[in-house]
Amino acid sequence: MNEPFYKRVWNKPPTVFPFIALFNIGMTLFLVYDYIVDPVDGLANWRPVIMGVYTLFWLFACDLKRWAALSYLALTTLNLVLRFAMPDKPGMHFLLDVLFPFDVLCTFFLMFYFKKFE
Repeated sequence: MNEPFYKRVWNKPPTVFPFIALFNIGMTLFLVYDYIVDPVDGLANWRPVIMGVYTLFWLFACDLKRWAALSYLALTTLNLVLRFAMPDKPGMHFLLDVLFPFDVLCTFFLMFYFKKFE
């Protein structure tokens, strides 16, 4: 019988993965709360969405899904490329500083355990 998703996310991956997932969920909830309490205009509106995408990919990576690990890696790579290609664009730091450098560290963990993924 298949286990529920929340049990697989907590029991299946290496020890550090569920704690990173809890941090991502907390950051997503904080950014949504911050947006509701103090809405701003411009690119900062997208911060909760981007953090939600990071969180979604990480949760499925905790279920050891290879597509989720590759998607997280692609999102982090895109973030780094934009960070170094457009460092002086006004307002871009709202989008690019959502998780940097934490997302790079998480990508390292993903690549370190990538052989265990399905």
